[in-house]
Amino acid sequence: MRRVVLLLVDGLRPDAITPSRMPSLDALSRAYTVALRASTVRPSTTVAALTSLATGLAPQTHGFTEPGLAFLSRLTQLRPVARELGRAGHPTTIVAHELSVVERSVVGALAGAAGVGRLTGRGRGARAVAVAAHEALAAQQHGVVFVYINDCDVVGHRSGWMSDDYLAAASEVDAAIGVLADVADDSLFLVMADHGGGGVTTHDHGEPHPVNDHIPLVLAGPNVTRRHQLTRAVSLLDVPPTLLWWFGVEIPASYEGRVLTEAFAPVPGAATVAA
Repeated sequence: MRRVVLLLVDGLRPDAITPSRMPSLDALSRAYTVALRASTVRPSTTVAALTSLATGLAPQTHGFTEPGLAFLSRLTQLRPVARELGRAGHPTTIVAHELSVVERSVVGALAGAAGVGRLTGRGRGARAVAVAAHEALAAQQHGVVFVYINDCDVVGHRSGWMSDDYLAAASEVDAAIGVLADVADDSLFLVMADHGGGGVTTHDHGEPHPVNDHIPLVLAGPNVTRRHQLTRAVSLLDVPPTLLWWFGVEIPASYEGRVLTEAFAPVPGAATVAA
């Protein structure tokens, strides 16, 4: 079995992760490999970052920064991670909060074009999403399960990043991470954010600023280096090639990040970059 669980916490700042507030994520970061000041892409928005995570390309290359279906035709010309994995027999499932009819229509169309096999939405809180993810994991023993939790971003826009409400949301997210933490026993478990927030204005994150740009990235699992901090510059763009490498799938030469090989013990059959 070769499986990856990628948990993306929308809007989680690295400095929200403390032993008292987020003990589950803090424990994972101390036990395995962590890059607490990894960087997202610019603009530091969810649409731009998730598209970069899906395609391995920076926003300046993929050009998708606003919600909608305008990107659909362009997506078919690219080499998304899920499609590359699917060709090699590794399915991808997305688990998120309950989506409206319009959201499901747009997200479903984009996800399908990117090669995602299944999209599941349940509840409006982190714990409900974690429970749905646990059920998806029971049914999918290989491939990728992408889990999207947006509590911190919702509260950040409403009450401000690092406000009391935001920190309470981070604690709730950590409870959800605790529900899923045992997947690191037999799977590669990545926890990361798409952007920070509150750098220029307390209730937003799109402007260029280190607090908006820095994201946490934690890697855990059987072959992940223990008690290790990544010291080189790490980008969200490094995650897509790392996922393909982990599965032994050839990495498209168009991908703009680098494989995080230093986070792992040697992986038999690791992929190379395509010519």
